[in-house]
Amino acid sequence: ERVGLGALLEAELGVRLAKEHSAADWSRRPIPEAWLAYAALDVELLLELRDVLCRELRHAGKTEWARQEFDALVHAPPPAPRHEPWRRTSGLHRVRGARRLALVRALWDERNRQAGERDLTPTRVLPDAAIVEAALAGPVSAEHLGELPGFRGRSRKPRGRRELERWAVVLAEAARLPDSALPAAAAAYDGPPPARAWADRNPNAAARLAHARAALAEIAAAHQVPVENVLTPDTLRRVLWEPPPSTLSAVEQALRDLGARPWQVELTASAVLASLEP
Repeated sequence: ERVGLGALLEAELGVRLAKEHSAADWSRRPIPEAWLAYAALDVELLLELRDVLCRELRHAGKTEWARQEFDALVHAPPPAPRHEPWRRTSGLHRVRGARRLALVRALWDERNRQAGERDLTPTRVLPDAAIVEAALAGPVSAEHLGELPGFRGRSRKPRGRRELERWAVVLAEAARLPDSALPAAAAAYDGPPPARAWADRNPNAAARLAHARAALAEIAAAHQVPVENVLTPDTLRRVLWEPPPSTLSAVEQALRDLGARPWQVELTASAVLASLEP
């Protein structure tokens, strides 16, 4: 089970952190001194917490597992730039069709540009909900935008006329894009399909996945490790959708190629192999 730092400090050290500024607007500049002191409290006890967790890892025989995980983090390459990050807009599932998706993309890009210039969290410039509502409404006038949820200020009054006109221009420009410049209706993905579609698209793969999931759940319970830490769901899906030859060495190599650490390979390779066998 994943827990936050505050819950971990309370469980391991019996310390309960103050939370009076946890809901504050941390995009505010300059950050007040009281807030900085509050933030520093979270790290003041980290060394003591580290010592406690190290003892627990040694007692559980998992020190080497932790070392491998930390080593992987230290040597991990920088994450690749996210492709089409605007697709992470909350509520995007409500928007259908390439033309309306183009409106979301345009608003998202303009919002992030403004956020960078103003040193604000993007959602402080324009909430995701406002982007979705504007895309559903289509290219509309500034007056219409001012009536939509999210385009009103904290006082519930519409935003300024010039600001609304700027957003209306963004929508209008996106609406005039040629078909060749529109986004695809669905995001591109280089992995296997969602697991819920396996039974229809590949029943044998679905059976392999069900078998392997059950086996990994038992392994996770036996070692008191979250099942997604034993082997990431993405790694499991990839190795079972297009499985390697049914030999232990081939499965171990496939897991390593997908980024599994040695401790994960040692724990799970035999279970994955068993799921490949008839």
